[in-house]
Amino acid sequence: MQGPRGRGGRVTIRTVAEHAGRSISTVSAALNGSDGVAEKTREEILRIAAELGYQADPRAQFLRRSHTGLIGASFAIGQAYQGLIVDGLYQAASALGHGLVLAASTPHRDVADGLRALLLERCEGIVLIDPDIPVDALVRIVDRTPAVLIGTGTELSDVDEIHSRDDVGIQLLVDHLADTGRRRITHVDGGRETAARRRVARFVHAMERRGLADGACVVPGGGDEESGARAVRHLIEAGEPPEALLCFNDHCAVGALMELRRQGVRVPQDVAVTGYDGIPVTAASAFSLTTVRQDAGLIAEVAVRALLARMHPDQDGRIPEEVTGENRRLGGRLYRVVPDLLVRDTTARAA
Repeated sequence: MQGPRGRGGRVTIRTVAEHAGRSISTVSAALNGSDGVAEKTREEILRIAAELGYQADPRAQFLRRSHTGLIGASFAIGQAYQGLIVDGLYQAASALGHGLVLAASTPHRDVADGLRALLLERCEGIVLIDPDIPVDALVRIVDRTPAVLIGTGTELSDVDEIHSRDDVGIQLLVDHLADTGRRRITHVDGGRETAARRRVARFVHAMERRGLADGACVVPGGGDEESGARAVRHLIEAGEPPEALLCFNDHCAVGALMELRRQGVRVPQDVAVTGYDGIPVTAASAFSLTTVRQDAGLIAEVAVRALLARMHPDQDGRIPEEVTGENRRLGGRLYRVVPDLLVRDTTARAA
């Protein structure tokens, strides 16, 4: 059965009503299982809806309720790891009976604009993934609606936060590089990225623990491919390339790897390269990048469960047993998820 469709070609309740010769209110009641519709009429409407390929819009259903049940998520375009978190948020929210609305920040749309849009969408709680936003603006948002933070270093009053354990992840990388014979290890930092300072501190500490403090070096970097390439050019121009690069994230590491190859530096024979995050592209044969995989799915699940516990204090907000949590000084909880090491070709043992 074919017929008029709604905006964008989607079959709407109006489309079903036109084919059934019924009012929109009757069709809506039949599709929603409401009382007051004769069983024969309901069966006819359901049959026509199925033939037309009608699918209910869950977001519209949420918005019609006095409590929408919608969760908002703020993330940045261009960071593949944040995309993995968003995918995990969709799965966790759906499994727990809630809808998810996204607000992306771009070079021409900042985080604050996206957060205001989420509030206008009547989101009852918000997950903020590494938000690049002034603290005072962040405080104004979390004062208006329950919120949880993923990955920031900003402690707010009575707000939960979820971190991957960078202390474990960085130590895994340093130990692996040292075990493969590298002693002079340079960390290409994250520049203005929210986790940058924390990872620098973890790197210095990990090198000290391994007895390699004299071989530790930190150079400016960032969270994208060009930052990694720029750091490599700086090191080559300085004439003192390290034995290994421990890059802030996978994007930075891919840029460093490509620039090393362009400059004729052999990887891993001359310089080993590691990333951080574990985004899927790093497993491609063109890169085969050693990295630390952050468990994006588990981090997202913890974020949703912690947020729902704040949205609905009377409901069970159990956090998975493998995740540790601690009370924060200003209230709220800090949850920490352990990452794991993925060893690939870019750190094969030095000759």
